[in-house]
Amino acid sequence: EKMNVSIGLDIGTTQTKAVAFTDEAQEAASAYFRYPLIQETQGMAEQDQELIFQGVCTVIKEVIKQLPSDTIIQFVSFSSAMHGLILLDEEKTPLSRMITWADNRAADEAEKLKYTVLGKEFYRQTGTPIHPMTPLNKIKWLQNSQPELFKKTAYFVGIKDYIFYRLFGELISDYGTASGTGYFDIHEFQWAEEVLDYLNIRIEQLPQVFPSTYQVTGLPSKTAAELGLPNDISFVLGGADGPLSNLGLGAFGDTIAALTVGTSGALRFITTQPQFHPEMETFCYVLDQKHWVVGGATSNGAGIFDWAGHTFLQEVVQSAKEKGENPYDALLSAIAFVPAGANGLIFHPYLLGERAPLWDADAFGSFIGLQRQHTEKEMMKAILEGICLNLYRILKGVCQENQLTEIRATGGFAQSPIFRQMMADVLGYPLVFPTVTEASALGAVILGWRSIGKIQSISEAQELIELKEQVGVQETDHKKYQKIYPLFVSTQKHLAQTYQQFAQLREELADSEK
Repeated sequence: EKMNVSIGLDIGTTQTKAVAFTDEAQEAASAYFRYPLIQETQGMAEQDQELIFQGVCTVIKEVIKQLPSDTIIQFVSFSSAMHGLILLDEEKTPLSRMITWADNRAADEAEKLKYTVLGKEFYRQTGTPIHPMTPLNKIKWLQNSQPELFKKTAYFVGIKDYIFYRLFGELISDYGTASGTGYFDIHEFQWAEEVLDYLNIRIEQLPQVFPSTYQVTGLPSKTAAELGLPNDISFVLGGADGPLSNLGLGAFGDTIAALTVGTSGALRFITTQPQFHPEMETFCYVLDQKHWVVGGATSNGAGIFDWAGHTFLQEVVQSAKEKGENPYDALLSAIAFVPAGANGLIFHPYLLGERAPLWDADAFGSFIGLQRQHTEKEMMKAILEGICLNLYRILKGVCQENQLTEIRATGGFAQSPIFRQMMADVLGYPLVFPTVTEASALGAVILGWRSIGKIQSISEAQELIELKEQVGVQETDHKKYQKIYPLFVSTQKHLAQTYQQFAQLREELADSEK
């Protein structure tokens, strides 16, 4: 019996993964290729697109090697991180490295545009918040800071567009990934002319856009042979990693949200109409012509743990390392008995500035309510609760009251029973954990199945998603968090008025040291 598989390729910020899934959505094989984030100056976060292209080829080859030789490969479908920007010249040769979403150098341009009538209009047309992460602001920044480079640029593309160009010689993009640029109209499914005018760029300088189920064939035989793929294989454009993670987790319809908490975090749900936030706190990206994904991404997920572990309870971390145990587990066990609410201590987790819900690059972290009796354990508990409360704030921004029935969850935080339970208690919904670990790659494959007609609607794939476990809400703790939440928000709003002053102060203090 020959096995049918489909390959989902996920181009992420730190690595590219290829996962082969069977028709039952089971992982048959997987391969990974890691690459560095290049950060040579303040605010820079770039990547070498050649290395990523090499990574894509490598993981396809490796995945195919792991499969029995008579396996039928139906297609390769793509998922990629959003908001990357690569500049190409007339010959379509890169003029720069890829500027990733994490690059912060367009902060001034974003600030200027954000509070204008034009900024609001752009947001309602494109669904993308005005933020330094977006290609919209990156292009403006390049115009102002590197006019020579901008003049030489013939094309503005993302990482997936570039990879398809390298494989097939065509510059194409899908609606979903395009909707992360800040210059794509999510109502009309085309590039947004007014935004392009604002940027002084022309439609001809951008890839042609197609639905996420669009197939490309005609891989050159030499490339196909190198990769170990059949010549007539279809490559499906696919979409962006966040929205596709919802698909892969089975978080369909507006009663199930998807929560991802890794280094950063995000909450998203699929809707049948574009939705916007009056304060531009949430994004709205295209999934396909009938579905959009509404949500908010926080920069401050479990990544704060690294700082917390270096700063608090160091002896716990140290002794765990000496015993060869996981330091995070040790930290969490150490705070297991601290009651919910950390004895009246609140932590605002904005160590990296913040995207949703604040959209403020100058935001800072703070402990509120600190008293002499508070210990490091309570501080640690407050840090975790702060991460959860911030996600609760995003949840309230994207969902109506009582709209949800459950939250499908994934990401590094799932490893910890304590963290998971706290998240369920703060959010007030049961968390359901699917077995799939590579949800975005599976989401890409689901789009591929839709593309080849294996399923008629993307929601059919929901039945294939296996669920591993569910974490219920402990009502007594949930009630405590409901008391804390209003204070968490109101104290943050008071402090927000000083964010800029602190940013200025830090600059002045740094200058006086030089």
